[in-house]
Amino acid sequence: MRVIVIRLRHLLLGAIVVLLLLIAGVTLMFRNAQDVSSSALQDGGTEAVPAAANAELYSSPKPELTLDVTLEGDEAYVKMLTNNFQFVQEGEGAEPVHGKGHAHLYLDGRFWQMLYEPEFKIKQLPKGEHEIRVELNYSNHLPYKVEAIKLIQVE
Repeated sequence: MRVIVIRLRHLLLGAIVVLLLLIAGVTLMFRNAQDVSSSALQDGGTEAVPAAANAELYSSPKPELTLDVTLEGDEAYVKMLTNNFQFVQEGEGAEPVHGKGHAHLYLDGRFWQMLYEPEFKIKQLPKGEHEIRVELNYSNHLPYKVEAIKLIQVE
């Protein structure tokens, strides 16, 4: 009889824990997303774009990006052709500004380097197919969610 009572206690405790987790999950799911971002700002979060930049998001067009790639042997010369975007140097402008920033270069799915100029060269590429992906970012590294991908074949 004692074993049955202990097992019922464990079962009851387990049911209470599951119920509490379910309530917490539903509460988080229906929580207003704006409340979450404003509480992150109040806590001193640095991963936010300032309110001035948010206001500009609605009045300024979204940046655009295309890649022009020229292969010469095992070197790729890449030009980033942008609209509504201006490259700024590292450390220039502490506050992120809409339409300004830098780019992140990914080669074959791996982060390669940050880019502060619209033209660059990739040297000593091994033979075979390679994916060049570039994404535009604010000066605080938050992405614009604007990217361009180019597949190249090195002979």
